[in-house]
Amino acid sequence: METVTTWILNIGAVVLALLILATLVRAVLGPRFTDRIVAVNVIGTLVIAELMVLSVRLRADYLVDIALVFALLSFLSVVVAFQLVMSRQKNKRREEKQEGTAHD
Repeated sequence: METVTTWILNIGAVVLALLILATLVRAVLGPRFTDRIVAVNVIGTLVIAELMVLSVRLRADYLVDIALVFALLSFLSVVVAFQLVMSRQKNKRREEKQEGTAHD
């Protein structure tokens, strides 16, 4: 039974690593900024899942703590990126509005 569990965890770790690489390609090639933000968020989620699989496989409880801290940091980075995008859009609209009134 131990061997089956080890094989399943190893296969799961490899699949997650391949998914991380595929998502990294999407993050680099993504045509829009929002595509890149979503891809980075998905990479963060996959890394957390990978840490959990490794925690079970290696019987290392400290990896769970690291995964929790990483999850908090990943969430905060998405919130900050969202704020950045929203402030850019507000500035862009404000500039377009000022240019529109300047031409009148």
